[in-house]
Amino acid sequence: MRRGAIAANASGGKLGASAAPGTLRPGGRTERVRQAVAEACLALLARGRIDLNPALVSEEAGVGRSTVHRRWPTRADLLREAHELHTRNLRVPNTGAFATDILQLARRLARFLSDPTEIAINSAMAAHSDPGFNDWQLDYWESRSAELEQLFQRALERAEISEDVDSRVLIEMLVGTMITRTAVMKKKLSAAFVRALAKQIIRAAACPQDAALPSNQRLS
Repeated sequence: MRRGAIAANASGGKLGASAAPGTLRPGGRTERVRQAVAEACLALLARGRIDLNPALVSEEAGVGRSTVHRRWPTRADLLREAHELHTRNLRVPNTGAFATDILQLARRLARFLSDPTEIAINSAMAAHSDPGFNDWQLDYWESRSAELEQLFQRALERAEISEDVDSRVLIEMLVGTMITRTAVMKKKLSAAFVRALAKQIIRAAACPQDAALPSNQRLS
């Protein structure tokens, strides 16, 4: 299996592994303030407010403006904090079979990327409105790609997929298609579309697509 460059500091899907504005020790007042700021950012994004700034967020969070400005001075810092909280529960499945892994992953990604907050974040990226946050977002997906590649590696070890499959291309096909549909085309990710996309990924990996699926989850 050919692999793309993997971020050296991949954190296994858990953001916050590296220092960032507003990040000190867990627990205590600092963590409570950070949580309040992140939740305020998410609430604003969900309402379509992508023009985050310390004054707006401090009012929403009930936190002093000087505190927000000191720890999260830029829009990119605020978006980053929101995204770290937002992505905390996104996990890569490990069912023991490639076909079910891809199907479950596609469904989880569809739910995640259909969230109004995620659509707002990806729309901001598509508009190139904040290069600093865009760069961070790309680094984030690079580290997640490293985690997703483990799904393909396990399938390769079980001889479920072709040895020359390019996992990075298939990952970008899966994630990129969903982001384009939700953030750019403003379309919903229907269950039928998600199943069809998963089916294409499975076929491209040369996996016997139905072998590992229960009868009530067959993709055909």
